[in-house]
Amino acid sequence: MKFAGSVLAVGLMVSLAGCASSTGSEEMTLAEGAERECRSIKEFGSMLPKRVCNNKATWADIDERNEEQAKEFKDKIDSRYTPVPREPGM
Repeated sequence: MKFAGSVLAVGLMVSLAGCASSTGSEEMTLAEGAERECRSIKEFGSMLPKRVCNNKATWADIDERNEEQAKEFKDKIDSRYTPVPREPGM
């Protein structure tokens, strides 16, 4: 029982250390740090969502990039499967 408790404690410390570290190269200001937002992200191949926290500016960049990629994908599909208009007189 003591072993399971110590494993749980070590796991908790590792997860907290991971949350405290910053992966971005840009430094956050105090105002941006106060505007932290967490979202549950579903990862491919996993049934459990992953909780990801970023500041609002980073989420805005991610949302914008996702919208651009979705639009590009839709445009490629539409251009490939849209019927070619017939020329008049055919």
